[in-house]
Amino acid sequence: MNIILVGYMGSGKTTLGKKLASRLGLTFIDTDKRIEQDEDMTISEIFAHYGEIHFRELEKKLVVQLKKKNNLLVSTGGGMPCFNGLMDELNEMGTTIYLKRPAKELAERILNSKKKRPLTDGKSKEELIDYMEDMLKKRDQFYGQAHIIADREIQNITSLEMMVKAYWREVEGE
Repeated sequence: MNIILVGYMGSGKTTLGKKLASRLGLTFIDTDKRIEQDEDMTISEIFAHYGEIHFRELEKKLVVQLKKKNNLLVSTGGGMPCFNGLMDELNEMGTTIYLKRPAKELAERILNSKKKRPLTDGKSKEELIDYMEDMLKKRDQFYGQAHIIADREIQNITSLEMMVKAYWREVEGE
């Protein structure tokens, strides 16, 4: 069984994903890191040289590859579920979990991060919050299709593990 974490950038997909994968004995894959390794370029460089459409095609290609594997915990890029019908593909691939957080908290996390993010670089805190609120409104229709929606209050390893196991029992019972 696979677990796929979706949510906006800065929601904790990679941090929580690594811990949950370790706890459940799953192989952890960060899709952005995998694409960077495969392309030998950073996400920022891919965006700068080839544009967002090319990057989204790379995401689609990676999902096709990952769907053939099992026992994975996949941390997706923030936009991955929102393009090329990939939320449906992710739902078919395994148990999807939306790590839901408010825009203000996400903005603070991004501003405090050392990671370069091509869609948010150069924005003030206020601009970033406004941008993220707008993006969350657009993306919620995709993220909201996840099998499990984990609000900020229950985003810890123990709660996520319990929710996944309960979901798996429910699915097996059908």
